[in-house]
Amino acid sequence: MLASRRFLRIGNAPSIKTPLLLPSFSSKGFPNVAKILQTMEEYISDEVLVSAYDIYNNHIKPPFDFASAIFLDSGGYEASKETELSDTYEKEYSGKEWSIDKHQQVLAEWKSNSPTVCVSYDHPNDRVPTGQQIERAKAMVLPPGNSARALLIKPESETSKRLHLKDILPTVKQMTGFAVVGVTEKEIGNSTLSRMINVAKLRKELDAHHPGLPIHVFGSLDTISTFLYFLAGADIFDGLTWLRYAFSNGDTVYRHHFGALSLPITTNSDIVEGRCWTNNYQSMQEMRLSMIKFVADGRFEHFGKHHESLKRAYDAMTAELGGA
Repeated sequence: MLASRRFLRIGNAPSIKTPLLLPSFSSKGFPNVAKILQTMEEYISDEVLVSAYDIYNNHIKPPFDFASAIFLDSGGYEASKETELSDTYEKEYSGKEWSIDKHQQVLAEWKSNSPTVCVSYDHPNDRVPTGQQIERAKAMVLPPGNSARALLIKPESETSKRLHLKDILPTVKQMTGFAVVGVTEKEIGNSTLSRMINVAKLRKELDAHHPGLPIHVFGSLDTISTFLYFLAGADIFDGLTWLRYAFSNGDTVYRHHFGALSLPITTNSDIVEGRCWTNNYQSMQEMRLSMIKFVADGRFEHFGKHHESLKRAYDAMTAELGGA
């Protein structure tokens, strides 16, 4: 079974056991991200993901000590026009200038009591071969205290929209010194099945060289895909879907639908929005518990009403891997 509970190690801090579902915060699509963070500080006590780009541009201000651990993202998402699969922007987005020096400046000035995972630098106009990405990530200067490196693997050229395992798998043995290896959901394949298969192949290669090293799927946090990539061997999940939509009874639905079905129809939209966020955070805790139960006994029923569809997807992945 590819799904397992692995350990995230951040400096000398106590190890954190996966799976992890990270509430993510970004100014991209959420210009009021600082207010959202302030609202959710009261409810969140576990791990979160924030962007180095947003910190550099003063969209949000550290130290975010309410979180038990912080994933400090690379900033490439905010600096680019690229989208997550769940993005629903109404107008053209244009990011500000972003560079490896600015990324390193954020790390140099970083001060937090919470253990911090620093994600390797990323920019859509600065693509290099995977081997160079690894070496650049190793050269990243970490802030003092309990901190660790996460390698975010990106396509090797500016024209490529996908990761190619033929470029990645031969370099896996070089991936020493990282607490996490990450890929984005959108780039790891062109269908749900291909993404699951590619995550599984990466999982097997990592296990051969770095047993127990967690995989982070960036931009994937919903009531279906998160379970699928977990079954494929991924461990850590983040995304902004939890801010865009509502998690309700195993589905990801429009926020106003959640409000109409769960709250008085006279409820102000701002209140509905806030209730969605707190509801979604609680749903993420329940999803994590379902994943832990699955590791314990292998029963797909823990995943709720869609468990039969998830089992079919898992079986299809397993069949394809068996024929590879």
